[in-house]
Amino acid sequence: MTTTTTASPKADVDGEILAKQSRSAFSAFFERFGLLGLLVILIIVFSILLPGLFLTPANLNAIGLSQSVLAVAAIALVFPLVGGRFDISIGANLGLCSIVVASVMSKNDLPLPIAILAGVGTGIAIGLLNGILVAYLGINAIIATLGIATVITGVVQAYTQGIPVSSNISPTLTGLSGVLIVGIPLLFIVMLILAAIAWFILTKSTYGRYLFAVGSNANAATLVGLPIRRIILLSFVIAGAFAGIGGVMQVAAQGNGNPQVGGIPYILPALAAVFLGATTFKPGTYNIPGTIVGLLFIGTATSGLALLGVETWVTDVFNGGAVVVAVGLSAYFRRRRTGVITLGE
Repeated sequence: MTTTTTASPKADVDGEILAKQSRSAFSAFFERFGLLGLLVILIIVFSILLPGLFLTPANLNAIGLSQSVLAVAAIALVFPLVGGRFDISIGANLGLCSIVVASVMSKNDLPLPIAILAGVGTGIAIGLLNGILVAYLGINAIIATLGIATVITGVVQAYTQGIPVSSNISPTLTGLSGVLIVGIPLLFIVMLILAAIAWFILTKSTYGRYLFAVGSNANAATLVGLPIRRIILLSFVIAGAFAGIGGVMQVAAQGNGNPQVGGIPYILPALAAVFLGATTFKPGTYNIPGTIVGLLFIGTATSGLALLGVETWVTDVFNGGAVVVAVGLSAYFRRRRTGVITLGE
């Protein structure tokens, strides 16, 4: 006599539910930490390809130092983006602020504290102008900030004639690029402090919650009585302040005010980092930790490619491709989270 055992329909359903939950949990984990995993893999690959050359204190410090200023620019980009706006002028603003810092000391023989205040103040003023154009005059953010960036570029070239401002700059400032604290570049530590401040503003302050509300659904934010114009204006002002600080750091890192700093090729890695950051930790949401990981990923790849001796155009293609892929992924995750895409309004 043969006995046949048949699984119950309920057991089959429970098994399918558990399988789906397992796949969903794995997918969520990969979405949150995939970029961090890719960064680790990238470090391992370059360490194997470049033994004794890539994973050295000198090269790691060089990556940290070179990415510090770009990281501050990327942090500046996050604030308007959280509010649903795009500030293309961040790079040009940072470059202008570096010229102001250098010129105040070089051309006017004023002390370092005044130069720093002038540089950061210039960044805030540009951010305020952008905010007024976008929030109060209703000009599209991309158009307004692109116009401001173009004007800034022209003014900087007219003032400098394309020649870096490098004489009579305080050695206290320029010497910061060589300072290490427990083996870590000081400018990298400054960047991490600025990132922590930005993270606190966005996630722990009332203003940060309001800004996320505006970026997620401006109509709903209006209905609950949020002062949308002031919130958007302040996001551009904060971005300008970070750009100003980035300008000071740029002079410290490079030793001069370089009129070539701030163009599209310069700012592309920061753009890629912001959008890559929106695919990790909190997929679909612009966030500071993700932005820093994104920039370290870009910086690590760029450094490794350079050490491998690839031609310059390969790095350009990588940076441009990273922006396109990052924007696509962040838009996909944002659409999954909110059902809408509000970029560059």
